[in-house]
Amino acid sequence: MESNDGVDYVPTRLPVLFAHHYSAIAGAGPIIGPTLGILYGVGPAWLWIIIGGIFFGAVHDFAALFASIRESGSSMAEIARKALGDYGFIMFISFTGIMLVLVTSAFLSLTAISLTSVWPVESLGLSPSQSLLKTRVVEGQLMGVVGGIASTSVIIITLCAPLLGYLIFKKRLNTVLSFLLAALICALSIYVGFKIPLSLPGFTWMVILSIYVLFASGLPVWTILQPRDFINVQILYGGIVAMLLGIIITGMGGAITHMPTWSLQEGNTHMGPVWPMLFIIIACGAISGFHSLVAGGTTAKQISAESQARTIGFGGMLLESLLAVLVIITVASSLSMSETI
Repeated sequence: MESNDGVDYVPTRLPVLFAHHYSAIAGAGPIIGPTLGILYGVGPAWLWIIIGGIFFGAVHDFAALFASIRESGSSMAEIARKALGDYGFIMFISFTGIMLVLVTSAFLSLTAISLTSVWPVESLGLSPSQSLLKTRVVEGQLMGVVGGIASTSVIIITLCAPLLGYLIFKKRLNTVLSFLLAALICALSIYVGFKIPLSLPGFTWMVILSIYVLFASGLPVWTILQPRDFINVQILYGGIVAMLLGIIITGMGGAITHMPTWSLQEGNTHMGPVWPMLFIIIACGAISGFHSLVAGGTTAKQISAESQARTIGFGGMLLESLLAVLVIITVASSLSMSETI
């Protein structure tokens, strides 16, 4: 509040900032990581998410956010300089730079894949004559254009974000109405995505996303970063509720998991030994150093009161761990080991 500059330091309502923080840390990580992690078995993946998320990840996120708040929104690198000196700063910033290149490269590739993905219509439980999805034939097989739906949705959400940001931060739109408007934008974007799926090559998406990040990172945080995350998080919230209800209903109906509880040899064959690979693969669902960069990079600069740090840092990580657990149960009860591999 003391450093409000309308650009990076922007005091924000708790529900909006929580949504921004959660959307930033809970992207593809808690979905892809657990999905790969269950190759070691449902048991090890589930156990690490529970223990890691509660006792390591949530504590790490809260501590990083709190430290940044106490240092006036300083980044982890700046805090490292103060605590460890110049040599500690050089080591930290060097490691962070390498990690960011690796992480952003991986997620850029994964995002491009998801926005261009197609899936066999038959595997989706749809008939060849269905009209729900746009289709195309790939190597003689009828494929549903799934990624095109997400592509259209992403564009609509991004274009609507500045308007929502203006309404929230300049016109002080009521929080409940903000949630309803964000949910409406999400629903409409997905509906339009089904009707007009956009198909672009993966490399084209990589270029577009790189240019977008370059410009979005330089704009005031309330114009696109926060409102876009606030809209995106509605999909995450909806997904969590849908998976939770689906698991409860199908579980009461007698559904079982098709994946083995322990499958260390299968995991070792495809990804290496359980230690340390399981704990590297399941990062965001249990603990991720990247979260400290989010906490110190943007979240700490927008928190309205120090007392909100526990809700955002600790609570956000617990919610992400819940998402990871739901993903494990959903995948294990829907797919077999051969389908996952």
